[in-house]
Amino acid sequence: SCNGAFAEIGRNLDISAFKSLADQLLFNKELPLDFPYSKSSFSLEESDPDVLKMMTAIGQGNTLVTPIHMAMLMSAIANDGVLMTPRVLDRTENYTGMLVERYEPQEYGSLLTSEEAENLKEYLRAVVTDGTGSALQTDSYTVYGKTGTAEYSNNKKSSHAWFVGWASGDKEDLAVAVLVEKVGSGSEYAVPIAKRIFDTYYGK
Repeated sequence: SCNGAFAEIGRNLDISAFKSLADQLLFNKELPLDFPYSKSSFSLEESDPDVLKMMTAIGQGNTLVTPIHMAMLMSAIANDGVLMTPRVLDRTENYTGMLVERYEPQEYGSLLTSEEAENLKEYLRAVVTDGTGSALQTDSYTVYGKTGTAEYSNNKKSSHAWFVGWASGDKEDLAVAVLVEKVGSGSEYAVPIAKRIFDTYYGK
């Protein structure tokens, strides 16, 4: 993470375009989910002070996100920008194990162009090969993702630990969103949990 660099970039962003991108990524909108959830929210105006623009550019400010939303965005990036409609069940079976109904995948729509998704894949891969997610580097599967250390109070030592991303290997890709509240950095607390999930899924 380069908060200083992104904060400076945030001072010079086209706020209208920034808000439009947030809308495109389903902030402040209903998600295609059939179970209760909280909306992720994004709020920024041209008239807001530079300090708020800078904080928003690094994912703080008035921005709020949920784990399910972050997992959906990672899934869309992995899927060349196309979001699939999340579902709880893959299929239902009766007590004998006979298939009753299979729920076919459905596209929700494109959140990003394939070129934008490819660019993000490159950056998310670099987090693992050269950045804060390096503990996820392995020859057994390939991980893409982003760590996060989200401050929630004026105490700079208080933060929620995040990792969001996905892994590709000898099974279908698996996207995860790991959130550990009130513990510290994402690389220290969320990444090891993600690794245990990926290791178990891929049988490593």
